[in-house]
Amino acid sequence: MNIKTTEKGQALILIAFAAIGLFAFSALAIDGSRAFSDKRHAQNAADSAALAAALAYARGNDVNTAAQSRVTANGYDGGTMSDVTITTTDLATNSGICSNNAAGKEITVTIVSYVNTTFARVIGRNQVTNAVTATARGCAYTLGALFDGNAIVGLNPSLTNCGIDTGNSNSKTWTVTGGGVFSNGCLEHPNGTLTVPNDKCVNSVGNADVSGGGTHTCVQEGQTSSAYSYPADIAAVMPPDPCTGTITSGRYAAGGKVPTSGQTTFDNDIFCISDFSTLNDHIVLSNSTLYVTDTSFDVKFNGGGDTGFFGTGSTSGTYQGYYMIIKLLSLTAASNCDQNIEFRGNGNLDIVGTILAPSTCMDYRGNSSGVTTRSQMIFFNFTSNGTADLDINYQAGDNPTSPEDANLTLLK
Repeated sequence: MNIKTTEKGQALILIAFAAIGLFAFSALAIDGSRAFSDKRHAQNAADSAALAAALAYARGNDVNTAAQSRVTANGYDGGTMSDVTITTTDLATNSGICSNNAAGKEITVTIVSYVNTTFARVIGRNQVTNAVTATARGCAYTLGALFDGNAIVGLNPSLTNCGIDTGNSNSKTWTVTGGGVFSNGCLEHPNGTLTVPNDKCVNSVGNADVSGGGTHTCVQEGQTSSAYSYPADIAAVMPPDPCTGTITSGRYAAGGKVPTSGQTTFDNDIFCISDFSTLNDHIVLSNSTLYVTDTSFDVKFNGGGDTGFFGTGSTSGTYQGYYMIIKLLSLTAASNCDQNIEFRGNGNLDIVGTILAPSTCMDYRGNSSGVTTRSQMIFFNFTSNGTADLDINYQAGDNPTSPEDANLTLLK
């Protein structure tokens, strides 16, 4: 009997093994890269969340909410594709961990994420698990008013183009109660009168010309040690931008709400304003804050009737005491007055809460109808070219505070 042997079919076996190897290398290259990218992103999210929680502690806000909001904004919401754990440890006074034996808090954020695979499924690996952790420490703080509680602040560092300037009117009167006046450069008030409380002061980094009269028993100029570096030092006191991330159901991932078209009344929320010129009308706030992201505008609010700004800023949370916050720009953009506002003798101006507009040029032409603005006015340039009187009554309880001597550390 003649038996014939053949090697047909062996190639299929080799090709099968080669294919498995090829898929394994593809899984390593593609799925491995995806898993590595996700782990790096998760680590950044955990670091950011831990520091945000430490900052929330420094500001007296809820630590867990701050951490959870930050990880959610970065795509880790604790749903089916991730688990998020936030733990806190109180550091007692005299523990020796914080400087000056102060109290503190350590916050640990752990993110476990699940990355679905593609090629790795061939070798039985349907999912890759990443686990990252970050711990930050916040040490005790004291709360102080923004810019030392000065009621009017001009942040322009120029020593020739004054951050506070009353312009050319000879009849205007500025009356400031509850706080002082500060210019990060020079200050000009040669006309009309400037009145500040006896226990407050008129301060400027450069020249302070207050020869126009009024009551200002304390005038300090050349205060170079009090100078703010623009914009770096200003960025450090800016509240977090709530108008970032994707928009879902009319709200940014960072928390800010998108107003409806033509909306001029704002209640119980933080509203993101991308086109400030649309608000050149009657504006009323109730327990709310306007966060303006618009980098270029020129708006004029006329006095009389129902036009202008009214109402109260947020009464709690991260934006407590803020009536309006306007995006910080570069020194060049601020010097060009790319953001410009005029309050044109607005007799009905009734604001409670701080306007923090560090890059904005403001021409405030008075509120002489007897309405007192209970606000802190913080602008790049603050001028007043009208003939109406200006009356600002700063009250610390109506305005925000910032942490002083706070210490934030990312431990691991």
